[in-house]
Amino acid sequence: MPAFAVKHLAYERGPLIKIMKRVKAQPYSFTSKEPEASNAIGHYVFVIEVRKERGETTYWLGYKYRACDKVKPAGGGLWDSEFKFKNIASQPPDGAYFENPVQITDHRICNWLTTKQPGMAEIPPTLVPVLDELFPPAARMFANPSSSGTR
Repeated sequence: MPAFAVKHLAYERGPLIKIMKRVKAQPYSFTSKEPEASNAIGHYVFVIEVRKERGETTYWLGYKYRACDKVKPAGGGLWDSEFKFKNIASQPPDGAYFENPVQITDHRICNWLTTKQPGMAEIPPTLVPVLDELFPPAARMFANPSSSGTR
């Protein structure tokens, strides 16, 4: 089953922890890439914070959710003054998050992320299980924040 990654550029948009209160209530991600935004519906979206510190780029896993819909802003505008589409989760949401993002150290994932522009991209099937393994036991479920692990 396909899965998608969205880069959250912390050095431009601030850290993920600034938006986690909203994300916990209704997981979402932004992109201007269509057809990726449509193809993500029904599949997991992994939101990955990108940090640049002292000339080094690092990747941090923030949350994943199963996208249920693609929404355009009213009046033909842009989400957050920049993005054409917002993928959202169902209620209750299916997915998990970290209170503080967890650094991705697997070189295969980091190398793949380095080749991708900001926005949404389909994750190679061989890398999805590697990302999934990062969630337990520190992750919390969206549907039940007191539990740990993922579905």
